[in-house]
Amino acid sequence: MGHGGPSLALLLLLVLVVAPWQVAAVGNATAVGGGGRPRVPAILVFVTRSDFRPYGKDLNGGVPTGRFSNGRIPTDLLASRLGLKDLVPAYLGTDLTDGDLLTGVSFASAGTGYDPLTSTLVAVLPMQEELNMFAEYREKLAGVVAAAGIVAESLFLVCAGSDDIANNYYLAPVRPLQYDISAYVDFLVQQACDFMKQLYQQGARRIAILGLPPIGCVPAQRTGPARDCDPARNLAARMFNSRLEAAMAGLQEELRCQRIGYVDIYDVLRDMITDPCKYGFDVSTRGCCGTGDFEVGLLCNQLTAPTCPDDRKYVFWDSFHPTERAYEIIVDYLFPRYVEKLL
Repeated sequence: MGHGGPSLALLLLLVLVVAPWQVAAVGNATAVGGGGRPRVPAILVFVTRSDFRPYGKDLNGGVPTGRFSNGRIPTDLLASRLGLKDLVPAYLGTDLTDGDLLTGVSFASAGTGYDPLTSTLVAVLPMQEELNMFAEYREKLAGVVAAAGIVAESLFLVCAGSDDIANNYYLAPVRPLQYDISAYVDFLVQQACDFMKQLYQQGARRIAILGLPPIGCVPAQRTGPARDCDPARNLAARMFNSRLEAAMAGLQEELRCQRIGYVDIYDVLRDMITDPCKYGFDVSTRGCCGTGDFEVGLLCNQLTAPTCPDDRKYVFWDSFHPTERAYEIIVDYLFPRYVEKLL
């Protein structure tokens, strides 16, 4: 979603993912403490990166690891809940061990989306290239263990679409000339279905696809002197979600695969934004970084954008991505309602 991506994008647990919902998962893997058998063999992630301070200030001594938050993000938290690892390492630019390959990696590409134009606008890898990297990953995995078994038993989380709406349709002049918002949403849903089918063809059998968050309520997308939520962007997100949910039900039947499921993230985040005190937050309309109104990506830096004294009081870390604490609440909400049903 938005400038720099968010980052619940495409989780691939094997996880495929960008958005405050595209979660950038990179850095060195850390083993989970304690015993117990992992719920799935691996988590693979397709998301965004932010390799500069103050991102990651509450993680690994404050060394940036590519995560668009102050600490861990949903892929890390899910990997921990599944008994795999505490941090998910990057596929590119990391010396991966056999253990990393066996338990999952991150395929990071900032600002991509279902619409191929979205990645072109910001010169990042398209989602098709993420699938190509996944195919390469499978070849490497085959050198370690029976790859087909790992892939079939792994959980894939797909999260994209926020950048398509926030940074493509509503900012660039191309797609609005070709589609009204309803037709554009139909286009995105079809692209999402095609992506899911390609995952299935590559062996994925447990796939959760995330809907969009309330895009118009993230700090960077608010409008007017009162900085109200943008109704047009929220309407587009709800439209996408309802059509995606219906399309996934159809895909279950077409592929005869009941472990393909839609995951709603709109309602829980909207409730956190609308009633932050209910969750122990003080601020939900701006981020902790800088003014909190527009700083994201390179604009959120330690030279020009000081951070708030206590990020645990904020729903958002920058103007697009939630704090680690907010992510923890989101994962705690989603896991029993959606993820466990696919295990």
